[in-house]
Amino acid sequence: MSPPANSRSNSRLLAVLYLEFALTGAVTTLLGPLMPLLVKRCSMSDADAGALVAAQFAGGFVGSFFANRNLRSSVFVGMPLIAIGVGALAFSSCPLSYLCTACYGVGLGLTMAAINLIVASRQSERRAYSLTLLNFLWGVGALGSPVLVEWARRHQLLPWSLLGLGVIGLGLWLAMILSDLSSPREQETRTAGSWYSPSLLFFGTLFFLYVGVETSIGDWTALYATRMPRMSEPIAASSVGCFWLALLSGRLLNAALLRHIPEALIYWLSLAITLGGISLYLFSHSSLQVLLAACVTALGLAAIFPLMLSFASDSMLASRNSGWVFSSASLGGALVPWLTGQASAGFGSLRAAFLVPASAAVLIVALSLARLGRSPHAMKPLSLFPMRAGRDQE
Repeated sequence: MSPPANSRSNSRLLAVLYLEFALTGAVTTLLGPLMPLLVKRCSMSDADAGALVAAQFAGGFVGSFFANRNLRSSVFVGMPLIAIGVGALAFSSCPLSYLCTACYGVGLGLTMAAINLIVASRQSERRAYSLTLLNFLWGVGALGSPVLVEWARRHQLLPWSLLGLGVIGLGLWLAMILSDLSSPREQETRTAGSWYSPSLLFFGTLFFLYVGVETSIGDWTALYATRMPRMSEPIAASSVGCFWLALLSGRLLNAALLRHIPEALIYWLSLAITLGGISLYLFSHSSLQVLLAACVTALGLAAIFPLMLSFASDSMLASRNSGWVFSSASLGGALVPWLTGQASAGFGSLRAAFLVPASAAVLIVALSLARLGRSPHAMKPLSLFPMRAGRDQE
């Protein structure tokens, strides 16, 4: 195939992968808007509802653990699992809803981890930009999920809408089959390697902490705003929406900035803005201040995960046994919000509980500084976190 044909084929494949990733955003956040309807239809207790969320988390944990064994196969298997799980959830009985949720959870774990690494490997020259844009599209899907559920509920089309999501997933899967997903770097040069290396442990810890911070703040912001001494119900209700909208807007902004500003500089500025935003949470005394804190924190968080993933990609692509790094992100997303709730109950103060995500953010900065201290060229993006995969495998 000639170079122009190769370029067109690669562009078509990337377009399909980006659309698939937007779909995973919608499916990942689907349980949130569906939960009140499922609780009512199935007479679920809070414990039952929590088990439904846990089923998705457990599936995602398992899927992401195996995703890096073979990136191509992970997407080929993951997309049908998402389509089947979501489509079956629309018409399943209440007991089977747990199985459906676990099914698409495994698909999400396989697909999201694999697509991130495929895009990273194919776009090595513009890796951070491509990953930031990819995760922006995930946010578009995530924001579209509650809109779709509310529209479908009002028009009494919810089961058919969920089935439609499944059909879209199968359509994208078929489109990917017709594309060329093979790649010398992905399929030929990757070795089994060791499941452990200092670099993988470092990035696994960062992923755990980052996803824990983002999920914890996103989950607890609305409740925190309602407990302010000077509380406005409309502002409190919109605070979590503003958080996710600011995160989405920040990723779009950073995708543009990455064309002109070094990755390392954006990374450190983002960490500084995040710490400033979390500090605003700790010193807020009105729901309006919480809303401001949510927006500032989200703008800071927006670039951090795509950049972490960009820095980690070489180490992860060097070994098929590095899928646990993505699994650690899922674990952080479950554990840190739970610890925040436990701290709130223990101290009788949600303000004090916000010290949990604040501490996790400080740990991210401390670990980044420790790793950066080994590099004499601090502001060069690829020397921010040395990623000599071969050396890590020794």
